[in-house]
Amino acid sequence: MLRTRPSRTAFTLIELLVVIAIIAVLIGLLLPAVQKVRESAARASCLNNMKQFGLALHNYATTNNDKFPASRVSSPARRSWTPIALAYVEQGNLGDKWDLNSSWNTGNNATLSQTNMKLFSCPSAPNGRRNANGSGPAYGIGDYGSMNGLKPAFYSSNKVTPALTEAEATGILAKTVDTSLTSITDGLSNTIMLCEDAGRPNIFQLRKDTGSNTVDGWGWADPDCGFSVVGSPVDGSNANGGPCMMNCTNDSEPFSFHTGGINVTMGDGAVVFMRQSISPRTFGALCTARGNETTGNDW
Repeated sequence: MLRTRPSRTAFTLIELLVVIAIIAVLIGLLLPAVQKVRESAARASCLNNMKQFGLALHNYATTNNDKFPASRVSSPARRSWTPIALAYVEQGNLGDKWDLNSSWNTGNNATLSQTNMKLFSCPSAPNGRRNANGSGPAYGIGDYGSMNGLKPAFYSSNKVTPALTEAEATGILAKTVDTSLTSITDGLSNTIMLCEDAGRPNIFQLRKDTGSNTVDGWGWADPDCGFSVVGSPVDGSNANGGPCMMNCTNDSEPFSFHTGGINVTMGDGAVVFMRQSISPRTFGALCTARGNETTGNDW
């Protein structure tokens, strides 16, 4: 008489280990892909934010004699360009409450400045921001700043001939004065208008939070959220000059949490993902509005 083999109702230990190992391998293969897709979506959202600001500044210029606003003003009160741009990014309800005769961090403006808005925040950047200067209020996140120009130390530390004789080579959104579109002789498409400087007021060096706070750039309404570039050493240890143009330190230097570069808004409103391998000479040429420099093709 033939005997039938009894049917199995469970995995053997070896089979179970093999299945677990296969699942672990698949997860290991899929996780980087998921993270890459997630970062790609965050970078695209960040790019869209900066596109909205580019359009807002052009719409402002259209209604103000073809002039971009000053990046910061001190009269009649100290403020950034951002409060007057609110009406052009569908934040008119907040903009209407802003008192242009009071400084950005006093009175009701100080309360408004603590408002967090999605448009001013890069999704790739961390949300755990410390209070201003370690003690003041936590102002609304401001991961984007105006490119005001280049500091003299940029030229000396990078052995680049100064583009202009003025003390600080200015960009599109100059300090204290409005800028006529026709005065941007380097070309709107060849000049950076806005730039990522994400993570402030927390100071990051090579994407590591140092535990310290920056003395400026406390939030979107802070006039010092804009900055002039000087460069830093490649270790990000300071911002006193050096060959690193981005992603080494966010202490008033271009900085993002994207891999390989940063988003910038050009003067014509286009948003470009600029590679962090860019040379100081090329990046410097893109920062000035009237330097008449030769722009390299490494961006």
